[in-house]
Amino acid sequence: MSSETAINTIDKLTTAEFKTLLDEYFAPPEKRTKMSDEEIKDLAKRLNERIDVPIISETGEEKILIKIVFTIDRFLYDNLPNEFYDLTRCLDKGIDNQEARRLIKRLSKLANANINIPYIPEKVEYIAIRFIIGIIINAARKKWNLLLALENANKMKTPGGKAPTERDLEAIVS
Repeated sequence: MSSETAINTIDKLTTAEFKTLLDEYFAPPEKRTKMSDEEIKDLAKRLNERIDVPIISETGEEKILIKIVFTIDRFLYDNLPNEFYDLTRCLDKGIDNQEARRLIKRLSKLANANINIPYIPEKVEYIAIRFIIGIIINAARKKWNLLLALENANKMKTPGGKAPTERDLEAIVS
């Protein structure tokens, strides 16, 4: 269901609307994503500018990063209501900055606890997760969308060689 589709309140749901709701909730694994292929590639490209996957060619690294973005997109599909995730495509509705920071912090920790990417160092894994979730949650803010969040990704600062502090990580999402 797209963000443009108006849905009735629970007491006025049609059978078709209820079936759509169930179809989204019980979607098979290959359909448990909200980002388009182009959005996934764009986000992987921006992530590639910030992290390095050791011992892998640049082409191999890009493929790995696409898989990482896809993994996080599926994680968010499973852990956020689709109605919330649809806010990433809407400028007139959204969450406030404080709620965005809270969700980024909470979802990043939850994702890091549930997603294991053994071929990259743990610190890099967490930065990748935080960066991707930061962009997607920023896109759900009022007067933001995914395109604006991607454009602002260039302003996000990634911690350097030392172990990042919580403050360093919060700075990633501006």
